[in-house]
Amino acid sequence: MADTYTNWAALAAAKVENVDYRREIRRTSSRVSHIAIHGGAIEAGTSELASAVASATGGTYASLVGIQSANNTQLHITSTLYDEPLTVDVQRFAARTVSYHGLSGTDLVTHLGGGDVDLKARIGQALTAAGFAVDWKTAEDVNGNDPANITNRNASGMGVQLEMTAALRAAFFPNGDTSRKMRESGQRTPAFAAYVAAVASVVAPLDAVPLVPGDAAEDGQGDAEPVQPAAYRVLFTDLMTDRVIDVLQVAGLTFESYIGKTGTLGGSLSVPDADMARRVRAATVPGRTAVWVERAGAVWWGGILWTATPSSDARGAVKVDIQAGTFESYLDHRNIFADQTFAGADQFSIARSLVRYAASLPGGDIGIRLDSARSGVLRDRAYSRYDLPVLREVLDQLAAVEDGFEWRISTYHDPASGARAKALQLGYPVIRTGDAPVMLTHPGNVLSYSWPTDATGLDTAWQSRGATDTRSTTGDSVPLMSGVYTTTATAEGWPRLDGSSDYNSVNQLPTLNAHARADLAASAAPVAIPSVTVRPDGQISPALLGAPVRLRIRDVWFPDGHDVTYRVVGMAVTAATRGTAESAAIYLEAV
Repeated sequence: MADTYTNWAALAAAKVENVDYRREIRRTSSRVSHIAIHGGAIEAGTSELASAVASATGGTYASLVGIQSANNTQLHITSTLYDEPLTVDVQRFAARTVSYHGLSGTDLVTHLGGGDVDLKARIGQALTAAGFAVDWKTAEDVNGNDPANITNRNASGMGVQLEMTAALRAAFFPNGDTSRKMRESGQRTPAFAAYVAAVASVVAPLDAVPLVPGDAAEDGQGDAEPVQPAAYRVLFTDLMTDRVIDVLQVAGLTFESYIGKTGTLGGSLSVPDADMARRVRAATVPGRTAVWVERAGAVWWGGILWTATPSSDARGAVKVDIQAGTFESYLDHRNIFADQTFAGADQFSIARSLVRYAASLPGGDIGIRLDSARSGVLRDRAYSRYDLPVLREVLDQLAAVEDGFEWRISTYHDPASGARAKALQLGYPVIRTGDAPVMLTHPGNVLSYSWPTDATGLDTAWQSRGATDTRSTTGDSVPLMSGVYTTTATAEGWPRLDGSSDYNSVNQLPTLNAHARADLAASAAPVAIPSVTVRPDGQISPALLGAPVRLRIRDVWFPDGHDVTYRVVGMAVTAATRGTAESAAIYLEAV
C-alpha cells in the first residue's frame, strides 16, 4: 500500500501535532541514536523499545508517535523518504544508529537490516543468545541497506534496522495487548526486558569510541575517524527509576570508593550556551539525581548527586561544580521511625531488615538489592523510634561490634539484564573478593606509594557509654557504662592512652561491653594504611575492593625488599586532564 504522505511537509500540513501525532526527542551527548519513525500506534511497540534501550544505555532517542484514534498507518512515511527535521538533526550528530520498525507476521522473528554490518551482526548474535529468532537474510524490501534510509543517514553513513513481526511486538505486552492504554501504562513482559537487555548489551559500550570533534558529525560530510577510547562515561539518571536523563562530559573528574565509608565524586560541567544550560539544569537536581561512571561498558562508580553549584568567572564563562556521594550516603538521610526489635537474629538478617524497612516507606525504595547470605553470628537488637536513629549509624554500629562484619553498597551491571544495579554487600568478618592476588611492584606498575603511620587514634584503655535510663524516678538518671578494658601495651613501655565511645541506643550491658572491646581492638595499634598510585587498566578497577594484592617494593626505604599481601579497602580515581595522565590511588589493609 502506498503511503498517504511522501514527506514530512505533506504530513505536517494535513495533521495536527499533539492531536494526531507526537514527536518525542531526548538528546544526550551520546553518539548513538535510537529512532522509531513509525512509533506509537503506527507500528506498535517500536517507540517503547527505542525509548527503553536509549534509557538503559544513555543514548539519544527520537520517535514519531501516532496517537490518532484510528488509521494511524496514514502517518507512515517510508524510511528512504523520511525527513522529519528533529530526527534528521539527531542523525547528523549520531555515529551509530539502531532504528526500530514493525512488519506483519505471526512468527516471533526479528529481520536484521541496515548498512552497519558489524553492529548488525553483534546485535543479531545477542538476540539469538537471548533466545530470540533472527532472520539473517532479510528480504530486499525491508533490508534497510539503501543509503537514503534514515537509519543510514548518520555521521558514519550506516546504521542497523530491526524489523520485528507483529507477533513478536505483541509478546512484549501483557496478554498481547498493544493498545495505547496498555503501552502507556508501562506494563511490559519479561520478553520485553530480555530484548532490551540484549540490544543494550551491544550498544552500551559504543560511546567508548566517539568521532573526532569537528568531523562528519558537524557537517554531515566526510568520513568518521575513531579516536582513542573515551576513558569515562558519566550518566545522570533519575534516582527512583534509573531513567537516563543525560550523558555529560565532566571536567576534572575524580571519584572514590571505599569499604567502611562513603565515597565521593567531584568535577565540573561546562555551560557554553543556553541549550547546554537547559540540559545541565535538567540533569543535575541534587537529591533526586543518580550519577553513574562507566568505563569500557563496566560500572566504575555509582551514587547520588548532593550539590550542584553554578558559577561565572570574570569573562562570563559558566560552569557547574558537582559533588556526589556513593549510595551509602542515602542511608545518612534515613531515620528509623518505627520500633525495630530482633531476638537471636543473624546480624546479616538485621542489616537487611533495616534496609528493607527503609525501602518500605513511600518514596524510600531506591532499588538496593538484598541477598540471603548469613554470617552465623546471632544478635539481639532493639531500636526505638523515640531515639530517631539514623540508619547509616545503626548499620555502622551493628557492623563495628565484636565479631562484626563489613558492608557497602556495590554497583555493577546485572549480568542477566545488563541493567545498572546497586546491592547491599555484606562480608563476615570482612568483604573479600577474588582469590589470586593482583601483583603490584615498585619500580614497575606502581608509580608511587605513601606509607603513613598514625598514632593520633592509638588507645591502650577504653570505656564505652550507653543509653541513659530515663525511667528512673529517684535522683538523676545515669548512662549505662561498659567495663574498662586495657591492653598489655603499658607493660611493654607504652604510655596509657584512654579512649571512649558513645552508643546512645544501647541499653544492654553485654552489647555495650562487646562494642567497647571491639573499639579498643580497632585502636590498639598505630594505624598504617599504605596507598599506591597506579594506572587504571584491565586489572586495576574499583572491582578490586575487597580483593587481595601482592605488593613488592625495593628502594632505599625498603632496601631488603618488601613483599606482602594486602586487601584493597579503597580506591580514588583521577581522570586524565590536559597534560596529566589518569591515575588511581589504591588504599591497602594488611591481611
